[in-house]
Amino acid sequence: MGLNKVFRSKFLLYLLVGVIPVCLYGQEDENSDPNQEPQETASQRPIEEIRVIGERSLSNLRNEIRREEENLYRIFNELNSHDRFDIKCKVERRTWSYILARNCYPKFFTDLRMAENRFALSELRQAFSMDGVDPALFDMGMEKIKNDREIRELAAGDYQALSEEMLRIASENPEYLQILMKVADLKANYQAAHEERFGSDN
Repeated sequence: MGLNKVFRSKFLLYLLVGVIPVCLYGQEDENSDPNQEPQETASQRPIEEIRVIGERSLSNLRNEIRREEENLYRIFNELNSHDRFDIKCKVERRTWSYILARNCYPKFFTDLRMAENRFALSELRQAFSMDGVDPALFDMGMEKIKNDREIRELAAGDYQALSEEMLRIASENPEYLQILMKVADLKANYQAAHEERFGSDN
């Protein structure tokens, strides 16, 4: 039996405000477009509401988002139909940077990234020896490493299947849907408070 069209539309709206793109692609996504409608609607909240949100620190909001996301993924991982959809989060350094970021990836993404970059990593290991670093081998290895954007493009079909799996679970599990909506609202609140404090260009 097909899912109710109204429910499906509402669910997709929650995905658009950032639940899938931000949670699964990390805290910053190089493909994000600041002119997209979800970015605009979050900043159009009433001034009174933003001021109330501003009384809570941005740090507290981030911590609450993290807690709710962990709960969301725990339920999703228990209910989804295949382990390849399981979502795990970790704190890691950005490429060529000491800045730490919390990123959440589905298992199919991490498996694909490992498979696609296995040969390049092997070449990188060969570049290091007791005599030092072979710059030619190092450069060859680095050139063959696919970045996360390229991996996401390769996994486009899997991400579509992931969205459908989330939609199915949300239609069947009220607790999951409730937390999903809460995460979406918290992220919209965080963005509104951040823009109120620092401006939309930060």
